[in-house]
Amino acid sequence: MNDTKSQIKEYLINKDNKFKSILRIEKLPGGSSNETWVIEYSEKKIQKKIILRRHYLGITNKQNSYPPLPLLIECDVMKLAQKYEVPVPKIIYKLKNDSPLGEGFFMEFVEGIALGNKIVENNSLKELRPNLASQCGSILAKIHSIPTSDTKKLTISLAPDELKKYQSIYRDFFLDIPVFNLSFKWLEKNLTQNKELCLLHGDYRNGNILISPAKGIMSVLDWELLHLGDPHEDLAWICVNSWRFGKIDLPVGGFGKRIDFYNAYEKLSGRKLNKKSLKFWEVMGSLKWGIMCLKMYDAYRSGYDTSVDRAAIGRRVSETEIDLLRLITNEEDNE
Repeated sequence: MNDTKSQIKEYLINKDNKFKSILRIEKLPGGSSNETWVIEYSEKKIQKKIILRRHYLGITNKQNSYPPLPLLIECDVMKLAQKYEVPVPKIIYKLKNDSPLGEGFFMEFVEGIALGNKIVENNSLKELRPNLASQCGSILAKIHSIPTSDTKKLTISLAPDELKKYQSIYRDFFLDIPVFNLSFKWLEKNLTQNKELCLLHGDYRNGNILISPAKGIMSVLDWELLHLGDPHEDLAWICVNSWRFGKIDLPVGGFGKRIDFYNAYEKLSGRKLNKKSLKFWEVMGSLKWGIMCLKMYDAYRSGYDTSVDRAAIGRRVSETEIDLLRLITNEEDNE
């Protein structure tokens, strides 16, 4: 850890003399394939911060059928998104593979609340909260408006691809979870036929949006799952119950209603949303998160990552089973 801090400090000082007075370098918790570091420094007696994102160094030591997206691609797409008025942090420096710090990038620090449970519970957001769903819809419409021709080397993954991918991952665990088995059958039976391709954020949800109590959504974070696919995938993912943080009656991130979210999206994008596709992707999203929880626990059990975060998230598999049953038995609809 200290070696990494020294490397970060040396790199920044060599880049710009303004970083000669670094006050703090700290690795933030979380992240399955990427690390996030905050660097605090003093410039002309003013304290400032920047953020470093780089690949989790242990990722190369573990077999991974679906390796993380190159961070240089994530960086380029974030810069592109900024041109289309999507709120994202400004990129400062790009790091190539041969950098002492590995592949990654430095970006500006944006002030705000990012933890999902804090967003739904924070009293200072009480008056703002009803408008957040509309803001989310408008921002997502801007992301989906970015021409796919402007992007390079992105994976295309539509409904059949995602279903096949997670069936494969699930089989590798050699488990027999009845609710998961039932959900896969439901998805096969209700497979959406929408083939429209858009640039997708891939992890657009409460927890990856940065919110200011005064201004609302300040930034969209963590683009590591971006790909080309069905726009309904992004629209349904934020409505998965796991991202409501206990506020089950507010399906959009635990702070808003679907109608406000969908209306704002349709108004700006000009698209008419398909309810059956939204339902498919919400079931797919709930199942996907359940399988991700299995992967988190497996990483902890194997010794690959022994952090408490991994073990705690691994325990959430049972929550997704309840969510899936509610969805496929129509107790949870898309109104």
